Amino acid sequence: MKLHYFKDPHGNFGDDLNPWLWNKLMPGVLDEDPKEIFVGIGTLINHRLPEPPIKHVFGSGVGYGELPRNLERFRFHAVRGFESARALGIDKRHVISDAAVLLSVVDFRKAPVTDRKVAFIPHTLSTRYFDWETVCNELSIHYVSPTLPVDQFLFELTRCEKVVCEAMHGAIAADSLRIPWIPVRCYDFISTFKWADWLSTIALPYNPSSISSLYDIDKRCSGLTFAKNFVKRCLKDRGVWSASWTPAPPRTSGSRARLRAIDELRRATGRSPYMSSDQMLESHAARYMDLLGEFVKTRGME
Repeated sequence: MKLHYFKDPHGNFGDDLNPWLWNKLMPGVLDEDPKEIFVGIGTLINHRLPEPPIKHVFGSGVGYGELPRNLERFRFHAVRGFESARALGIDKRHVISDAAVLLSVVDFRKAPVTDRKVAFIPHTLSTRYFDWETVCNELSIHYVSPTLPVDQFLFELTRCEKVVCEAMHGAIAADSLRIPWIPVRCYDFISTFKWADWLSTIALPYNPSSISSLYDIDKRCSGLTFAKNFVKRCLKDRGVWSASWTPAPPRTSGSRARLRAIDELRRATGRSPYMSSDQMLESHAARYMDLLGEFVKTRGME
């Protein structure tokens, strides 16, 4: 059975959790045989899934692309949230939570002491738009990049007493490790649906603090890309544009926008943090472990 997940070439903690987590919980079960696929953590239930094989869903959700057409070839062991179940038209008994909740039951290297009061975890795309670590340095906030390898990300997370999260799986990991977290939204591409889907399973609302979008893409790209972006902006400013053209990214943010974002992030750190109840966390993890135990037993009997 082959593990199916999104492989971000830049690295993304939420996606990269898949091989790290499932091989700890089900050693020897996953291989490269494509006759059946295992669909775990991520927004993966859509038309891009290969249609022929049987698809075993453990904690994934909907939110990107079109819904799959042939649900007869899906085995919904668990989905991410009630919004996903509603969109798929499946019974809510298949809802548990995002499978990253299983971080609460696996062993990994933790920081020996908690030495940071607050950290910030941006969405992985946000790290390509702006150097958010410089903003964190202004506020003496610990910056945790979502592009870090899983073991390093979790180590940095366990150093924290509180986490400000734009990255949803940063919040899920913090919640699973009993670290209070605060949601923020820096860019319009952040999916409210995905957050609401997960939060529906822990009875919490999605009410993020808004942080001004910042851009410094021109400083990071090659000379050729910079020139292309410059030409695109000039053409658009003059009304010479086609909807089929790939748009240029926004211009580099000025000092005023940066100061505004710094102030907004500072105020966000002072909000009352979120965290699910211990009982709810334990219940979700226990349900997953029961399902995985049955699944592994069945695979061994074939």
